[in-house]
Amino acid sequence: CPLCPRLHDFIAEWRQREPSWFNAPVPTFLPSEGDATVQLLIVGLAPGLRGANRTGRPFTGDYAGDLLYSTLISHGFARGEFKARPDDGLELVGTAITNAVRCVPPENKPVGAEIATCRTFLVPTIARFPNLRAVLALGSIAHQSTVRALGGRVAAY
Repeated sequence: CPLCPRLHDFIAEWRQREPSWFNAPVPTFLPSEGDATVQLLIVGLAPGLRGANRTGRPFTGDYAGDLLYSTLISHGFARGEFKARPDDGLELVGTAITNAVRCVPPENKPVGAEIATCRTFLVPTIARFPNLRAVLALGSIAHQSTVRALGGRVAAY
């Protein structure tokens, strides 16, 4: 995505270093049953450099994913076995996972303009789920961006 030059250049650099990695904006991880089944949306900060940037699936390939997916499995929001690979067969149940910022940022720190730009993707992501009942934002940036995407004032939440 060329909308954020700093992130675009960072990914291009990693594409040269690691051509077998995903190295692109990471799409939302969806349940196989479709958008209408999503009742819970989990929003993270951004893809991890050696996690989702490498694998192409949010929270896959790093410790945060180990914790998140084991929790989702134990509470019925995912099924299968999480092996930290996008082809591990893990399936989400009534849940979707996305990030406030779709591209990996240097040092895991997106700047304000990048967060605002990616919100243009977060708004329609949230809107695509007609039966959404809850959004779990993981971290301050994900929380603030989600509140803004929903048309709220951060100070009110």
